[in-house]
Amino acid sequence: MLQKTDVLVVGAGPTGLTVAIELARRNVKVRIIEQRNQPSTRSKALVVHARTLEFLDILGVAEELIQRGYTSPGIDFSADAKKPLRASMYGLDTRFPYVLILPQAQTEAILEHRLNELGVEVERSSSLTHFQETETAVWATLEYQDCSQADIEAKYLVGADGSRSTVREELGLPFEGSPYSWTAFLGDVHMEGHHAEGGTEQHSNDRGLAFIVPFDDGSHRIVTIDRKYQNQSKKRQLELVELQESISAILEKPVYLSQPKWLSRWGSELRLAPRYQIGRVFIAGDAAHTHSPAGGQGMNTGIQDGFNLGWKLAFALKGELPQSLLNTYDRERHQIGSKILRTSDLLLRSLLLRQRLLRQIRELIFRIFIPLPFVQRKLAQNLSGLGVSYDTGVGKLAGKRIPDMELLSAKHERVRLYQLLRFPGYTLILFINPNQAQSQRKQIEQILQNSDEMLRAHVILNNGLPQLHNFKSSTLVDYRGDFETKLGAKTGRILLVRPDAYIAFDIDNLDAIVFERQLKQWKNAKSFSRTAVAV
Repeated sequence: MLQKTDVLVVGAGPTGLTVAIELARRNVKVRIIEQRNQPSTRSKALVVHARTLEFLDILGVAEELIQRGYTSPGIDFSADAKKPLRASMYGLDTRFPYVLILPQAQTEAILEHRLNELGVEVERSSSLTHFQETETAVWATLEYQDCSQADIEAKYLVGADGSRSTVREELGLPFEGSPYSWTAFLGDVHMEGHHAEGGTEQHSNDRGLAFIVPFDDGSHRIVTIDRKYQNQSKKRQLELVELQESISAILEKPVYLSQPKWLSRWGSELRLAPRYQIGRVFIAGDAAHTHSPAGGQGMNTGIQDGFNLGWKLAFALKGELPQSLLNTYDRERHQIGSKILRTSDLLLRSLLLRQRLLRQIRELIFRIFIPLPFVQRKLAQNLSGLGVSYDTGVGKLAGKRIPDMELLSAKHERVRLYQLLRFPGYTLILFINPNQAQSQRKQIEQILQNSDEMLRAHVILNNGLPQLHNFKSSTLVDYRGDFETKLGAKTGRILLVRPDAYIAFDIDNLDAIVFERQLKQWKNAKSFSRTAVAV
């Protein structure tokens, strides 16, 4: 019997789970399948960056991740952990001005639990064998562990099935690029003789490069790229004694390893699909891009792909915005993926320089420039993901990420802006002063009448008492002046904020006719984003 759903998601890693959550919390019928018969206990990715945490905050799970992990001040660019040279996240304008260290298995477990709360279960031991697209749907065939099969008709298909993606291969999309020539050792082990108490560390010498990340149970993640072992077969099982010899040589002191939880030889690839969408089929995460581990960008980029795609699929399916909205997923996210490939590759290659003189020159250049304030800001913005913006439409603030802010309600309750953004539609903000609330009340009330199931409006005063103004929408006060200090926004402004906390358009007056015209253009897809940029 033919089974039907709105969206079929292939792959239940962080990317696929994020897509499914975004769909499920908008009451879209979604099925998510996973080839593995149980959740992974191996933690490939460890780093969760600030912008990812902001998205997970909107999903309501950020606090749980923080409780399970620990924070690190930033990403270290030094080859000598005794003299760290970090891109510090401490000055970032976010609730999460740090790098969160949390094993990927725990991130997946938290996301899956959130999905379960929304009434969707991961269908394990299920594989996609092939699919065919029609004008109105995608016909997919699934195979289960007992070799039985099922046919599914889905309106859209999302491939979040990793670097060996069946979805990408079925689409005939090339995965342009190449594997790195090196092979790394990876181990989750207990270590005596050295402890990375200050968070993530990296070390390098003539033998190679080592990354060390401590876990809260006293064990460490150790990754080495050691020139001594590059001629060995990648398929050969890694022995604990080999990892111990390698890390001792790079640390230049003896250490003793024990109690291995995971030992593996590991390689990485630098690849990018030429596009992330063909018709009704999309790819995201490692199915669309793989890159260097430097900077901890992989899982973060995938989750951000999933968030960008999920809400757009939901809006298109509900008919709240035109199908052309879906085209912006590829336009926005492909450029980000391409940029991250270049920057993470450049960073890793700089750390793997063979000649000692070149390493000394690199260290000198890094120590001169990285501490400079403008370099710090640039690195922190780009690594954290907070520097991403999109070319979305009209207005000075259009396309920018809107930071979280603390507001006060009429009942004197503190309300965060990102709590308001948990509404699964667009958020309309009228930023005004008390005089405008009185003198332009008619225009304001006309604008507020545009609220509906996909758009929720909030009036935000720059000062004064919200309870004195009886607007039909919620009225709050920006009691800390965040709109002016963080956004540079003046009163008398209209902001339409997308579900992913980017400003769709920005109007610097309270003209209801101008607003309604711009809103109509947006709904008719005349103002959707064209490009993505990163500061």
